[in-house]
Amino acid sequence: MVAILQGLGQESEPAPLAGPSVPHAATGRRYLVFIRAGNESWHRRLIQEDPDRNWDCCVSWYGSPADERLAEYYCGGGSGFANKLDGFMEFCKRRPRPWRYRYIALLDDDVYLRPGELSRFFRLCDFYNLYLAQPALEWFTHTTLNALVRNPACVLRRVSFVEVMAPCFSAAALENLLHTFDWTRSTWGVDWAWGGLLEGHEPLYVVDAVSMEHTRTGNGRPTAFYRKLQAAGIDPGAELRRIQGMFPRYSGSRTLPRGHVFRPGIPRGLAHGSMLLFERMKFIVRLRKKFLRAWRSWRAGLEDT
Repeated sequence: MVAILQGLGQESEPAPLAGPSVPHAATGRRYLVFIRAGNESWHRRLIQEDPDRNWDCCVSWYGSPADERLAEYYCGGGSGFANKLDGFMEFCKRRPRPWRYRYIALLDDDVYLRPGELSRFFRLCDFYNLYLAQPALEWFTHTTLNALVRNPACVLRRVSFVEVMAPCFSAAALENLLHTFDWTRSTWGVDWAWGGLLEGHEPLYVVDAVSMEHTRTGNGRPTAFYRKLQAAGIDPGAELRRIQGMFPRYSGSRTLPRGHVFRPGIPRGLAHGSMLLFERMKFIVRLRKKFLRAWRSWRAGLEDT
């Protein structure tokens, strides 16, 4: 555990790869979105629907690169196995100098936010000086953890866990946590490590004022990424259990009792109770998730037979 914690607080530059660094985009923007993208990636809509965006975009292809000129940076491409965090480390080792980005969001390519909401998310992160955060998940989208579903009573909600699907790092958080990005091949468990490392050190937040949709469900079958993992003999569950074993006292994803920023207009005496009420109502999300998961699995099995 001592060796793990030594990474916290250290600001070390990634070792440079052979070859030149990536030229810096001449936009002057202070926020960056990194997306490990396939042909059905939502990054195109995110860019096109936010013409006054305050963020640059880096697209890291995990297949054949598409012929487009939308983003500020492009990298990756080819048939080799690599996950989103691998792709970001590749970009980071050749990252543009000087590195001016204050916040860096690493989005899955099946995440969608309504027009302008990603720019608003960055403004809120900067205004509240957040260390590690993520947008909230919409109530009736494909979700895994109820604590990350939007709570209408809050602008910001302090939590113990930020998911690898869409984490947003301050520059300091990125430097402190970059050494964890290659701890698993599936990415399962890396976000558990973030929570375990930061517990008692730095706050984590869900930005409830901005919500996102998780669009891809797999329709009851493994997605292309999980088929690659299976072909490579990688068990995501085993990787998660290994990381969990490194942090035996960390209890995982939950909303914490204090540290929230409540929505304006909610009476001060009612704000905390309203937040707790919405948290309890999330059993609806859990039941719906279980039903849809069973329905997709049943339908896929029926189609296969």
